[in-house]
Amino acid sequence: MSNLFIIEAPKKCKTLQELLEKIGVTAKVAATKGHLYDMPGLQELGIDKGFRDFERKLIIPDIARYIRELAAEAKHVYVATDADQEGDVIAWDVAELIADIHPDPYRVRLKGMDEDSIRAALDETTLVNKRDAVPGRTRAIVDRMIGSVFSQNGIAVGRVSTGLLGLVKDNPPCALRVRLVAPAQDGGRPWVAETDVIKPLDAGIAARLAKVRFPALAVGATASKPYTRAPGNMGDIMVRAGDELGMSPAEASGSLQRLYEAGRMTYPRAGSRGISKSALRKIHDVLKKSGYEFSADKVAEKKETDVHDAPHPIGKLDVQLDPTKQGFDEGLRTLVARDLVRSGQSHAVQLGVGEVAGRHLATLGFSNAVCDFVAKLHWRREVGQRYPGQEAWPKSTVIERRHDTVLLELAKNHGLGRPSTWAGEVIVDGVRKPTGIIDKFISRNLVDKDFQLTEKGKKWVAASPPLLLDPRISAYIEDACEKTLSGMMDHPEREPWEILAERIVSVLPPEIQQPLYDAIDAVPRHPKDDPTAAFRKTTTVDDIMRATREKTYDYAPAMPSLTDY
Repeated sequence: MSNLFIIEAPKKCKTLQELLEKIGVTAKVAATKGHLYDMPGLQELGIDKGFRDFERKLIIPDIARYIRELAAEAKHVYVATDADQEGDVIAWDVAELIADIHPDPYRVRLKGMDEDSIRAALDETTLVNKRDAVPGRTRAIVDRMIGSVFSQNGIAVGRVSTGLLGLVKDNPPCALRVRLVAPAQDGGRPWVAETDVIKPLDAGIAARLAKVRFPALAVGATASKPYTRAPGNMGDIMVRAGDELGMSPAEASGSLQRLYEAGRMTYPRAGSRGISKSALRKIHDVLKKSGYEFSADKVAEKKETDVHDAPHPIGKLDVQLDPTKQGFDEGLRTLVARDLVRSGQSHAVQLGVGEVAGRHLATLGFSNAVCDFVAKLHWRREVGQRYPGQEAWPKSTVIERRHDTVLLELAKNHGLGRPSTWAGEVIVDGVRKPTGIIDKFISRNLVDKDFQLTEKGKKWVAASPPLLLDPRISAYIEDACEKTLSGMMDHPEREPWEILAERIVSVLPPEIQQPLYDAIDAVPRHPKDDPTAAFRKTTTVDDIMRATREKTYDYAPAMPSLTDY
């Protein structure tokens, strides 16, 4: 009997099987094609008074049947879905689907599609844990209730999207920036000041400022203490990809995923801004040969609470190459590598005397407000080692940022959504359909090019519960889904996500809480479905007793070693 590895993406099946064979593991690999189960559209809520999502059904029953058939022939079953909360939900769904065949499947959390990463993941094999699925299942229940109850008359209300709308309404971001450069009196690196084009600036004034030849500025403050720049998490990388490579969030997310599947990047959907020492050892020599100063000891280490390292490249690198000329995938990989080199360096910041720049602008006819604004900017320069991509002598310029990048940065900075929800797409009949919150927000035309509310946007704001327009509510719910309540894992009749979802709703402000309770109050409790029932033939008591005599189940299996494969 061979082993069975179950992953999400069909495109990764062949790659994983080949890598397993290289390390001596004989296994078949099957894919779930994403989530096995889903809820129908929001026309019917499908949640009862006990917070059970009783309308949750198999998306493609044939895939479930195929997985069961392979599991019945397998010695061991390993669920190697993505090591994030969505992957944990799928892992538990698989475990329940094959519970009568393999009551205790194993969980493998892949951190990269390369031989070393797979060996490391196998060494950390655990059992599939129901507790891991609680945050994702809880969030799905609460978010569905909010979306179904408050959306009406063509106006979509969502925990994350409405919070983003509220952010833009109260503090419209800006896609236009201006970078001003002035020489240094000491002949060192020039001073740079960068700002969004906000009052008293406008596009015309910014263009005029970019043409000004500023006088040399003196050092205005002693250098700061040396600091290191932490590696970027997925959100940071996606924003960088938009600003430096002109990539949309969906394009950046897709590139990171392709690089991961090709074994050229570690797991992308990571929120960590640190890298473990063991991972750094693998890339230390490569980065040391880059031609730049690099010390692995200076790179921020991953926190114990982080599941993954910050995304970083796997394999050979050449940070000398220009990312803008490499295409999206390799260009993004090089950009991440360049930033990682910088994370292994120390720098300090000096501030220049901005008043000199302000007085100079006054002689050119700029208003007092503009002169004062520019004088108070942080005219800064870094002191330290050179890093790849650093401009030795930058020029003043106006920078027009992508609107979707600006929105992504706004959502990321305020804790709205997660890497798996920021960007994505599906192709339906050859037409691209955005599935990420950023693309969806833009496609609704709620704001104009200056991020001011359109008439449609104003209508949506007026129809949205004011408290849901506050991004803090969304962030609170996001955090609450990670909590553990006493006894929630041991209730004989209820699932832990039902208990946690009820608790979260119970402490929401009354303006949100009461409509959610009203929506489910009259829906009777539904019994829990047996996911295996649809695939099992009816048996007699004699059949069950005979099967019990023939097969002994070990309810606490030891972790298999490589010799078990």
